[in-house]
Amino acid sequence: MTSPLTGARVVVVNWRDLDHSLAGGAEIYAWQYALALAEGGADVRFLTARERGQSRHDARDGIAVRRVGGGALGFYVLALLWLLRHRRQVDAVIDPAGGLPSFSPLVNRRSTAALLIVHHVHQAQFDVHFPAPVATLGRWLERVAMRRVYRHQTTVAVSRSTEAEMRSQLGWTGDIRILENGADLPPYDAARAVEKDPDRIVVLGRLVTHKRVDLVLGAVAALADRPELAGRQLTVDVVGQGPERERLVSRATALDLIDVVTFHGFAPAERKDELLARATVHVCGSDAEGWGQAVIDAAGWGVPTVARDVPGLRDSIRDGESGWLVDDDEDPRVVVERLAEALAHALVAGADPAARVRQAESCLAWARQFDWSQMRSHARDLTIEMLLGRAPASPDRHHPRDARVAV
Repeated sequence: MTSPLTGARVVVVNWRDLDHSLAGGAEIYAWQYALALAEGGADVRFLTARERGQSRHDARDGIAVRRVGGGALGFYVLALLWLLRHRRQVDAVIDPAGGLPSFSPLVNRRSTAALLIVHHVHQAQFDVHFPAPVATLGRWLERVAMRRVYRHQTTVAVSRSTEAEMRSQLGWTGDIRILENGADLPPYDAARAVEKDPDRIVVLGRLVTHKRVDLVLGAVAALADRPELAGRQLTVDVVGQGPERERLVSRATALDLIDVVTFHGFAPAERKDELLARATVHVCGSDAEGWGQAVIDAAGWGVPTVARDVPGLRDSIRDGESGWLVDDDEDPRVVVERLAEALAHALVAGADPAARVRQAESCLAWARQFDWSQMRSHARDLTIEMLLGRAPASPDRHHPRDARVAV
């Protein structure tokens, strides 16, 4: 049976691709969406920014990669110009918002469908990353312009938290579909958790401001005064790279953690897997996430996560089973204290090999509910519905596992 996607000309517009030095969970998600369409027979092009050293044209997994621009501003301007120039050769645009989308409906033909994907709302983050005038413009573009430009297009959020943020912070009143992330899970057996190092902590993710690795460092430093951890030789593996690295190394030095914390930078898959296999607990201090991809990656290796109870992380952690959520607070000192308390609890429990196995079983049971093949099937269905104006009668259509997944 021929797929309704066969021959459809689709462009996925994403600021970074998998080969970008700052690629993260959003890039994996965008690429999985592109793969889904290619599997369905579509002619897919991945339009992305060009980092220094990258070629303008590339191909991966049968998908043509076209790179334009460099920085955020340059990319969005050149991406719109590219879409305008090729508008007659495009049937649909998949438009993930990495802070902002490309606003492709401004240049698309009327007959060209667009699908907006929102990972999380960035209203607060514009102030962190940009000077006041630029931050004000960014907030307006996300809160007002994005809603108006995409008001007649299909809109997707990656979690219920993101949907709630869109309603409350952006005033979004239209239909929002939910399309969760998947995961590439290893063949890990929970019984192997007896081999884990009970004193080893891991931190996964890009080293950028909103990930708040500084709070994690503060929490680790606070553990030195806890009597229940007396005599423990804790080690922390920070896996990821980004512009905050030097500041975080300085912070670790100031906290007398330089012999405790190792900054690994970007770790190849095998090295990352090795570190996760050894770790007993993962810590995430992020201000907010669209979805905690690192949380599920850790859970796939039987590693629970300690994190703030904030959007995205509360979706990706089953509190008390696959990890622990701590109440958030505007005062970072309070957050540090709460993270330290939860981390101490996790480390005390993790000292018992049998307890580590039970915890790993809970983590794996949760992580195995997330699968990229399921996400890709839903992505195809969404795109077909967008192109045809009705839901497809797909033979491989997946049913949602519960209320958290809906298409």
